[in-house]
Amino acid sequence: MCFLMKVLILGAGVIGVTTAYELTNDGHQVTVIDRQSKPAMETSFGNAGLISPGHSFAWTTPKLPGNLMKSLFQKQQVFRFKLHWSPGLIRWGFNFIRHCTSENMRINTARKLRLCSFSQEKLHELIQETRLEYDQNKKGLMYIYRSDEALNEGIKKLKLLQPIMDKLDLLNTDDLIKIEPALDHLKSRIAGGIYCNTDESGNCHKFTQKLAKLCLEKGVKFQFDETITRLETKREKVQKVITNKNEYTADVYVLALASHSTFFARKLGDYLPIYPVKGYSITLPIVDFSKAPVHGGIDEDNLLAFSLMANSIRFTSVAEIAGYDTSHKPSDFSYMVDLADSLFPDALDFTNIKYWAGLRPMTPNGSPIFGNGKMKNLFYNTGHGHLGWTMACGSAKITADLITGRKPNIDLEGMLLN
Repeated sequence: MCFLMKVLILGAGVIGVTTAYELTNDGHQVTVIDRQSKPAMETSFGNAGLISPGHSFAWTTPKLPGNLMKSLFQKQQVFRFKLHWSPGLIRWGFNFIRHCTSENMRINTARKLRLCSFSQEKLHELIQETRLEYDQNKKGLMYIYRSDEALNEGIKKLKLLQPIMDKLDLLNTDDLIKIEPALDHLKSRIAGGIYCNTDESGNCHKFTQKLAKLCLEKGVKFQFDETITRLETKREKVQKVITNKNEYTADVYVLALASHSTFFARKLGDYLPIYPVKGYSITLPIVDFSKAPVHGGIDEDNLLAFSLMANSIRFTSVAEIAGYDTSHKPSDFSYMVDLADSLFPDALDFTNIKYWAGLRPMTPNGSPIFGNGKMKNLFYNTGHGHLGWTMACGSAKITADLITGRKPNIDLEGMLLN
């Protein structure tokens, strides 16, 4: 039986805040530190919004290394690699390429599906407890294929999702348009689709901020506008966290700093196989709801995700390996804007686009990292890649279980640091 503890969480994104919620429900005294002025202002701010166990496929396909090389010369590649010097990239990159085999893709997809399905269950439990509203859309997600080649590849990949096959419907063009009439104008240019009626979407930023407010009401302390500068250790324990403003001590520490987790882990003697992969999003107001979709989904040929956010639609695309740079300019999004217009013409206000770019904390196998490293009182909950929103609630429960001494409800094979 675990005694109640002081827990300090480093990071107030969706991963850190959901972990705070789980730990305060266990009765622990929780404090969360973040360098931003509010929760969910970095990785969790402008993500796709999809909660998609039905799309838990690993990125590490046999074709990916070739596509990354093409991106050096072809600007319109969705997976992009920008030449830059980084010692961390070399080690991570070799591990990433090593996973780009058919067998590793199968294993990595099964692992991701296991966590994503568990996490969706935990999200539904949390919503039942809290009644949080965050633009939740439970109508299912559409995976659209414009070409026969892409559709056939999609059908082959379905075999990797055997545990939820009964929730996935293979649709011809007519059936797809019956479910999503907003695609009718593309009828001659769509080969078919896959519909997962249990996938969903929602505004991750809104969810995290509302959950943080609830955590505050439950006694969680949030320390914003504080940059962590140092972690002091003694033997196999963290003794103190020092920021630019304060010093903090706790019984247990949780590192949930997304792509920046590696810097602090290295100082503790741990190697985290995490590297940032930059993603881009645009959010546009809906001006004609009769021409807008009622489902979220993905244009698979272009890997363009879309989801409804109240009276807007968000589109996300691109996986760019470019270091820690989050800068962007409107011209970086021109390809996405054209694709969005081709999907839902006349439905959106293209004069009022909100642009965003953020970093996905990617591991070579696509799964997050839990548990301890060299410091026995520090727990990792980081490295969730492009599915952090989908994996958040399950990851929080796993971390709370590990801290409190309970056995997690799912197998953590491939997700522990040691």
